[in-house]
Amino acid sequence: MKKVSVILGALLVAGWCSATGLVDAIGIYQPVFEMPNPRGVDHVYLYHGANDVEFTTQSQQIADWYDVSSHRMVGTGYTTFINAESGHTYMVSSRGRKETFAVFDDAQFSLKDCRLRINPQCDSTIVTIENFKITSYIDTAGKTQYVERTMVLEYQNEIWNNESKAWETLPQSDTITGIDLSSFSCNKLLIDSDFKLKDLTLADKEDSISTDSTVVAIAVDNHQLYFIAKRGKTLENEKEGPYDDNTIIHSAPLDVLFESHPSAKADVYSWTIKRGKDVLSQRNDKDMRYIFDEASASGPVTYTVDLEVLNSDYPECVSTAQDTIVLNESFILVPNVFTPNGDGVNDEFRVAYRSICEFHCWVYNRWQHIVYQWDDPAKGWDGTYNGRKEPDSAYIYIIEATGCDGQRYKLKGTVNLLRGE
Repeated sequence: MKKVSVILGALLVAGWCSATGLVDAIGIYQPVFEMPNPRGVDHVYLYHGANDVEFTTQSQQIADWYDVSSHRMVGTGYTTFINAESGHTYMVSSRGRKETFAVFDDAQFSLKDCRLRINPQCDSTIVTIENFKITSYIDTAGKTQYVERTMVLEYQNEIWNNESKAWETLPQSDTITGIDLSSFSCNKLLIDSDFKLKDLTLADKEDSISTDSTVVAIAVDNHQLYFIAKRGKTLENEKEGPYDDNTIIHSAPLDVLFESHPSAKADVYSWTIKRGKDVLSQRNDKDMRYIFDEASASGPVTYTVDLEVLNSDYPECVSTAQDTIVLNESFILVPNVFTPNGDGVNDEFRVAYRSICEFHCWVYNRWQHIVYQWDDPAKGWDGTYNGRKEPDSAYIYIIEATGCDGQRYKLKGTVNLLRGE
C-alpha cells in the first residue's frame, strides 16, 4: 500500500486511493496530491481515477468528520474517514482543533474526453479544447471555488536566430495556467506543425491530447537586413553590414543591398522606396539593390524603404518592415600636413569627405610639376613619384569636386610632407 502523508497544521492527514479492478485486487494504490494556493479551505487534494479515498489523522487521533458540502456528519470518534466524495469539502476536528480540505477525482476532468482544435490566424494561433471541464469544489462557506490547472502546448515553429541571421525550425513548449483553459492563444504559426497538449496538474501521470492531423500555417514574418557596398576605404561611420536596426546615417552615393529574409509561407514581396512623399522605386523581387545618390545642401535627406511580404494563399496575412536611410549634405576637409614614414598614422595625403559624387585632385611640387593625381575621394597620395620618395617640402594641391547635393568645390592650397628622416 502506497501512502502519502501531508501536514495539515494541527493534524496530519494521510491519504491514499485504492484503484479499481485488478489493480485493487493486488493492492496497488495511487497517491493523493495537494494542490497549491487553496481558496476557501485549508487544503485541496487531488487524485486520479480511484474508487475511494481514505484519510487518517495524525498519531491515530480520534476526530469528528463533517461533510460541509452536504451538511452532514460522516463520522464521529473515528481516526479514519473513507469514501470521501469528489468535489466535496470536509472538516476534521480533534482536541479543539479544526481543519478543512476539499477533495476531488481528476479523472472526471481528463483530457481523454476532449478534442484539441488549432485555428491558425495571421497574428496568433487560437487553441480550443472542446468539452473542457472546469475543476471546482465547494468551500466551507458553500461557495464554488475553481482550481487552476497547468498545461503545456507542444509544437514546431520557425524562430529567427539573431546570431546566424537565419530562420530555424525549433520545438516550442508553451505553458498555460488558468481556470478555464477551453480557449487561449499562442504565437502565430509560421510552419505546418502537429500539436500536443499535456495536463501537468498531476505530476506523475501524463494526461494529453493531440491534433488529428498536421495544422497548416498561414502567417508570415520577415527580418529585413541590408548591406552597404564598399567604396574603397569607407568613412568611420560606414560599415558594410548586415544592419538589422531601423535607421542608418551615411553619406551619398550609397549602394545598398536589401534582403527580405521571409518566413516559410511568404511568397510575395513588395518594396517601396520614398524620399519624403515621392515614390522613387517599387519592386517585387525577394531582395533588392538600390543606389541612394541624392543629398541636399540644406540638410540631411531622409529616405524610407518599406517591405511588405505576404502569403498568396492567404493575402490577408501580411508582414511589414521599414528602414530609414539618412544621407548627409556634402563637405570636403583638406589636411595641411601628412607624415608618410610607415608608422601607419597619417601616412597618406587624404581628404575627409561626405556625400561627394565627383572628385579629382592634383598635387604639384614647387617646380609646378604634377607628382600625383586621383579621382576617388577614398584614396590618397603616399608621398612618392614613380616609386621614389619625394622630399620633405610643401606641395600644392588643387581639388575639383561635386557633392551629391549639387554643391561644387574648387579648392587650392598647400600640404606639408614631413617624414622626419
